[in-house]
Amino acid sequence: MPNFSTIAAGFAFLLSGYLLAVLVVHQAWGDAAQPQIATSFNAFALLFVMALAIERFIQPFAPALGPDSAVPAAALQNAQAAGDQTGANAASVALNKARNRTAIVTWGLATGLACLLAAGTNITLLHAITDRQGRQVAFWLDLLVTGLVVGAGTKPLNDLWTRLQNKPPAAT
Repeated sequence: MPNFSTIAAGFAFLLSGYLLAVLVVHQAWGDAAQPQIATSFNAFALLFVMALAIERFIQPFAPALGPDSAVPAAALQNAQAAGDQTGANAASVALNKARNRTAIVTWGLATGLACLLAAGTNITLLHAITDRQGRQVAFWLDLLVTGLVVGAGTKPLNDLWTRLQNKPPAAT
């Protein structure tokens, strides 16, 4: 389990990005016209592009956002090569701990950046999905949902898209 400071850093990134997006970016751009959504628009494509851009932006900074996983990864390889099962187990635990701590912080940063990107472009997920039915969703909630979905990264979006495509048709 990651320590409290790791969890706090992840949520601090998330909260600061979200509050900056709602209180500053949306206030500056909030009266701008909502982009027109084409009839062939695919919300998943937009989410995927936003998530991919944020992942590529964060990637060079990931080693600085948490413990270095290269040292325990090398220790794991060395222990496995030497046949040292006890050393391999300890290195594996250290490697997982380092990766998990980095993942929490990068998730928080990605979610905060996603909120800023969504507010800056004035494109949010719930608006894109429900606007055609004329429903209104509170912007603060829409922004939070968009930030959380995009901040999760491309893998969950790929998994969801695959499941939706492979879903058998409903019986009528």
